[in-house]
Amino acid sequence: MQVHYNNSMFLKDIFIRNLTAEEFQETFLISAVVSVFVIRIFLRLTHYPHLGGGEYHIAHMLWGGFFMLAALIVMFSFLGKRAIYTASLLGGIGFGTFIDELGKFITSDNNYFFRPTVALLYIIFVLLYILMKFIPRIGKISEREYLINALDLIKEAAINDFDVDEEKQALAYLQACDRNDPTVQTLKKLIKQLKTLPESSPGILTKIRLQIAKWYYKIARSGWMMKIIILYLFYETLRTLVQAFLYFVTRPVLPLPEWGKLYSSLLAGAFVFIGLWSMKFSKSKLDAYRFFRIAMLVTILLTEFFAFMRTQWLELLPLTANIFMFMVISYTLRMEARKEKTKNTLVSIK
Repeated sequence: MQVHYNNSMFLKDIFIRNLTAEEFQETFLISAVVSVFVIRIFLRLTHYPHLGGGEYHIAHMLWGGFFMLAALIVMFSFLGKRAIYTASLLGGIGFGTFIDELGKFITSDNNYFFRPTVALLYIIFVLLYILMKFIPRIGKISEREYLINALDLIKEAAINDFDVDEEKQALAYLQACDRNDPTVQTLKKLIKQLKTLPESSPGILTKIRLQIAKWYYKIARSGWMMKIIILYLFYETLRTLVQAFLYFVTRPVLPLPEWGKLYSSLLAGAFVFIGLWSMKFSKSKLDAYRFFRIAMLVTILLTEFFAFMRTQWLELLPLTANIFMFMVISYTLRMEARKEKTKNTLVSIK
């Protein structure tokens, strides 16, 4: 019997998604970003030394290549989560060290100090983040993927021991598979027979992250923070409109970053006004929060790009504030969606 596969099935047969890849992706991105900052700060403090002699110069891009090569060797040579974590760390350091010299390879005079480089680095990391978030959402996770991920977790029992969290996660994956499958039944029995380690106490970095998360949820749940954000968005929109009016009246000759920042801010402001209109005249706040969220996405993906072209590293503080506001709006949107779902369920029961 001939079996026909569509493209998505064919891709899933080749590439099995790692459902626990998020922690490794975060390690890669964070180490890459930190590498860029460390290199830039070090070069600034040492007045950009020339490594080499005479006509030779050892570019730090080469060190980036060595780190990425080391990451590949670790991935090819060793098994287990520790190897993947080490490879993601080395790969992130290597990629950050490599991409930091982007300015040299997009300019005819090999200009490391090319001003738009910072903006380009920003958009590269943003696109990488979006790509990593998008991959797990390509189609529905198949039973086969759940099964193979469960097997991968069980493999840790022989490599790095099997802890309580891994046991719960493996059982959850198997729960999403066909219960009548002999392989699934065998794996469930095997997990029950495996000796699991007690839940380990979190490290310093984990404790810091948990504390930050605790503060974030406390702030996000408070209604006053959302009100402040809405007022701020309204103020920024009005300020952008006034600025745009003055520009169109005086018609000054502005560089690309200025015009790009203005037009993208106007686009974000349009979504803010639609959100305010929805909040005023709609029975549900969901639409309003969705438009506010779109406005913040436009700001982070477009406006910040042009802002980095203009002010470079000085834009890091506004970017942090925008990301925080985006997270608060996203959290409020999820909470409001749950309220709406619960309300609709109660109405349907009545």
